[in-house]
Amino acid sequence: MASTQTSRNASSSRNPSSIMQRMIPHCYCGLVSPIRTSTVPATLGKKFYGCANYWNGPKCTFFRWIDLPQCDCGRDELVQEVEWLERQLEKTKAEERRLRGMLWCTWVAIICFVIVHFY
Repeated sequence: MASTQTSRNASSSRNPSSIMQRMIPHCYCGLVSPIRTSTVPATLGKKFYGCANYWNGPKCTFFRWIDLPQCDCGRDELVQEVEWLERQLEKTKAEERRLRGMLWCTWVAIICFVIVHFY
């Protein structure tokens, strides 16, 4: 009986589907981890496994890089796009600060007007 059990274990370990199941990682939620692509400029385009629930509510912290040759297709364009977006963000923040200052000045003017004309 022990030899039958051993032969079953040996044959199942050579089964291609069981090998693939062991190679595909599962996140800490117990779900198969999907392959994702990094959008961070330093690792742009690099593949990794992440939590299956990343976009769907509660997620775990599972993360593992996939060591595949990295494709640089479109990398330069993506880096330029990220840099342009960062510049646009800075311009938008400066405009927001300017508008907040104008709003503050408007409120001060309104309060001064009310004080002068109604008291």
